[in-house]
Amino acid sequence: MKTKIFLFFLSFVIIACGPKTANPVSEKDKEIIKGEIKEVVSTIFKGCEEANFDMAMEPWLDSPDLVFIYNGVSFSYKGVVDGMGPMFDLFSSQKVTIIDEKYVFLDKSIVVYTTNCKFLENYKDGHATLSDPMVMQFTFMKINNKWKVINGVESSVRQDVKNSESSNGLN
Repeated sequence: MKTKIFLFFLSFVIIACGPKTANPVSEKDKEIIKGEIKEVVSTIFKGCEEANFDMAMEPWLDSPDLVFIYNGVSFSYKGVVDGMGPMFDLFSSQKVTIIDEKYVFLDKSIVVYTTNCKFLENYKDGHATLSDPMVMQFTFMKINNKWKVINGVESSVRQDVKNSESSNGLN
């Protein structure tokens, strides 16, 4: 009998103290938000493909609280700008191939976006690298009615490949 009471009490505590969503997101809202996030992600990837760093960074929150993790190294917003900005000057183009995307809705104003993708970087000097597999995860927050990246993670396996734009690629 003590075991049954204990299990009942334990079940009650788990249910009562379990995670709660204060404002659950309806399926209709999820579809609307997915479309909004997809537009922002498209801007980021278009900036990457055109080697336009300002376009790629426009949706990122310019804040010292932002954290971006790139293959195990953590950067602030300034670190991303200082570290990755000059890299964009070396690219002639990049090509993103999205394999799949996932969205996690914490509420109507915070969404975690994850994509598995391939990322081809063509450099002006004629070499190229392919990141495959690659995963990117961005946490978006709606701030002043705009979706902003407040946190990001990127991880990939990189390999040298032939530059798709140049005959100067690797043999």
